[in-house]
Amino acid sequence: MKINIKEQNRERMPLEQQFEKVISPLQAFIHSQSSAGFLLLFATAIALFLANSSWHEHYVWLTNFNIGFIWGESQLYHSAVDWVNEGLIVLFFFLLGLEIKFQVLAGELKDAKSSILAISMALGGMVVPALTYLMVMSVLGGSDWQGWGIVMATDTAFALGLLVLLGARVPKSVLVLITALAIVDDIGAVLVIGLFYTDNVSLLYLGYGAIVLAVMFIANLVGIRAVWFYLFSGLVLWWFVSHSGVHATTAGILAALTVPTKPLADTNWFAHSMERLIAKFKRIDHHEKTILDQQKQHELAEAAEVIAKSATTPVQRWQSKLHSPISLLVLPLFALLNAGIVLPESSAEILSMPVFWSCLLGLLIGKPLGIVLFSSLFIKLGWAEKPIDMQWRDFAALGCFAGIGFTMSLFITNLAFIGDIATIEKAKLGIICGSLLSAVLGFILFSKSEKPS
Repeated sequence: MKINIKEQNRERMPLEQQFEKVISPLQAFIHSQSSAGFLLLFATAIALFLANSSWHEHYVWLTNFNIGFIWGESQLYHSAVDWVNEGLIVLFFFLLGLEIKFQVLAGELKDAKSSILAISMALGGMVVPALTYLMVMSVLGGSDWQGWGIVMATDTAFALGLLVLLGARVPKSVLVLITALAIVDDIGAVLVIGLFYTDNVSLLYLGYGAIVLAVMFIANLVGIRAVWFYLFSGLVLWWFVSHSGVHATTAGILAALTVPTKPLADTNWFAHSMERLIAKFKRIDHHEKTILDQQKQHELAEAAEVIAKSATTPVQRWQSKLHSPISLLVLPLFALLNAGIVLPESSAEILSMPVFWSCLLGLLIGKPLGIVLFSSLFIKLGWAEKPIDMQWRDFAALGCFAGIGFTMSLFITNLAFIGDIATIEKAKLGIICGSLLSAVLGFILFSKSEKPS
C-alpha cells in the first residue's frame, strides 16, 4: 500500500528534494502493474539480441558460468542457469503457492459458484491447447509428443501488465477472470510437472522431504509464525525434494501451503491497541521536536509496527514482501538466461520444425478457442453466469492474453526436453512467437471493443 505524506508533514534531508526528482520516476515504474511484464519483455529482447549477435559466445559463457561454494574437501557448484532454474525459480513457485492458498481461502476461488466460470475457462485453456499441440505434431509428422504441457500455462505478470496498458477498454471482470484463470492454470501446470515431468524418484529422499513437510504443517497447527522457521524448513525441504527426482519447484508450492493464515490477534484488538498507542503518542508529542529527540515516541512507533504485524496474516504479509523482488528480479533473470535462442537463418528451416508450430498454435489458437468453447458451454448449461460487462468478443480477447504462456512455458520446455538443446530452442522460439502474436491479437480485439460504461 502506497502512503501519501503531505509536504508540510515531511521531514527532509538536505538533498532529498533534488534526489526525489530523479528517483520518483523509478519508484513509479517499480510500483506500476505493467512494470513486471515490461521487464520480462526487455530481458527477453536482450537475451535474443545477445544470442544472435557477435556477443553469442559471451552469452553462452554467462549462462554456463559456474557458481558455487567450497568448504574443506567438499564443494557445491552449478551453472548460472541451473541456479536460477533449480533454485531462484523456487521462490516464484513459493509465491505462486501463497497466491493459490489465498485465492482458495479468501479470494476469487473461495466461492465455488462464483469461481466456476474461471475454472471452466482454465480447463478449456489447458485441455484444448494440449490437444492442439498433439494434433499439430501429428499432422506435421513430429515425434516430440512430451511437450504437450508447454502450452497449458498463462503468464500472469505479462498478461496483467499488458491489460493494464489498455486501461478503460478492458472490462473489470476480465482482470478478475484472468487472475483466477491463471491461478487454476498454474495449479494444473504444477500437477503436470509433478506427474508427467518427473523421473527416477528416490523414495528415501522423498520420505525425508515428507517428514520435513509434516513438521511444517504441525508448526502451523501449534501456532508457529516465525519467518526463520519456515525459511530454514523450506530450504531443507527444497534440498530433499531436489535430490528425490521430483523437480525442486514442487518444494516451493508445498512449503507455501504450510504458511499460517491466521494472525496473532484479531482486528478488534488491533483497533483498540492502536487507539491507545496513538493517544499516548499525542500526549507526549512536542511539535518543535523531532522523533529523534523523543526516545519514548520512537518506542511507541516501534510498538505500532509490532501491533500491525500481530494483526496481519503471514500468508498475506509474505506475499506482499516477495511480490516485487520476484517480479522485478527473479523472473527477468530467468528470462535473460533462458530466452536466448538462436533464430533460424531461413523460413524454410522454420517450416520443418513441428515442435515450433505445435507450441505456437497451441498458444495462439488453442488457448482462446478452449476458453471460449468451455466458458460458452458452462454458461449455456447454466453452471456459470456471464459477467454483465463482458461481450463474447471480450472472452476471445481474454483467451488471446491467456495465450501468453511465457515464463511457465519456458520452464516446462526445459523439463520436457532435458538435454535436447536443439528441440528446446525450437520450442522456445514457438513460445516466444506464440506469446507475442497472442498479445498482438488480444490488443486488436480489445481496441475494437467499446469502452465499458
